[in-house]
Amino acid sequence: MIGTWYSDMFGIYTGGGMIGKTNRKYMAKFKNDLVFQNTFMRLCGDFMDAVEIDGLPDTADERTVKQSLIWYRGVEFFEKGGSILTLPGAPDGGGMNIYRNFNSFWVYSGNGLLSEKVTTYIHGSDEDAFLKKGIGGILREKPKGVFVWDNEMRWPLLYVIIYLAQCIADTMRTLDVCRVNIKNPYIITAEESIVNSVKEYFNKRDNNEEFIITSGIFPADKIQLLPLATNSDNLQACTALIEWYEAKARELCGIDNNSQIDKKGENLISDEVSINDMYTQMQVDRRVECIQKGLDDVNKLFGTNITVRARYKGKKEELEDEAKDLLSDEDGNGSVPGNGATDGRGDRDN
Repeated sequence: MIGTWYSDMFGIYTGGGMIGKTNRKYMAKFKNDLVFQNTFMRLCGDFMDAVEIDGLPDTADERTVKQSLIWYRGVEFFEKGGSILTLPGAPDGGGMNIYRNFNSFWVYSGNGLLSEKVTTYIHGSDEDAFLKKGIGGILREKPKGVFVWDNEMRWPLLYVIIYLAQCIADTMRTLDVCRVNIKNPYIITAEESIVNSVKEYFNKRDNNEEFIITSGIFPADKIQLLPLATNSDNLQACTALIEWYEAKARELCGIDNNSQIDKKGENLISDEVSINDMYTQMQVDRRVECIQKGLDDVNKLFGTNITVRARYKGKKEELEDEAKDLLSDEDGNGSVPGNGATDGRGDRDN
């Protein structure tokens, strides 16, 4: 029986209408959807875990914060009933100021129990009330929340994840087709009266049965096999392309790539690798800086101490940590090379 797939976050449901169906067209669609969904959810998890948020109040939900940053380009921190809550929000168009910042957001919960407009702090508005002025005038009400943007472009990374998941999933399914064509490198033609019998026979081959015993279920002279042009190099090309897309996803997550192969399968020179490493670090640094800028306003409004950091350290940070550890060990031994210190056994020149 074909299983089903359901996501309570997206309401995606696949497979329920396929129970009991063995038609290859339906099976192909099911596999297409399944590979995309698996890839999509995995990448969502990777992007969410690219940053760590410390110091969240107990009433704030870390998963909601990370998901909202990725899916909705930001998250609203707001006070309700004496607690600090975190939910996705949509800007109130009438509250846009001259810099296209918003003095209020509509927040909403997944279960529909909470949907309200929250007056939102605009950075710098405590210095000049004019920054609070939207299309509907200056908002006099005291702010009850802060909207934290994921990136300066205010663009949801969800769209990037969908694109990468589609590319990876499509290439993986292409790999499946290439693999099957190598296994069965032919097109089958048969008379209409024996089509079902031929299908039954070759389905057993698809199931990888070692032995297929038949008692002449169809006359051999009634079928014909037309050979396909197969190339095992296509398998390698597909796997290389999948790795290239995966590397791009890791790059956006701030994970250093070990691969030194470009999309054309050619080795990269060391300068190109260094540039890629710097670009990888820049991607996550820009997100961290933008998120922290919003969290600073949250801390200012609510007296909290919430910080964000990259989960994966870049090579520069790793080298700095190694240097600190080395110096710490040397200080513990009472000697640092090159500073003229002795090793406790007298002057080294004697």
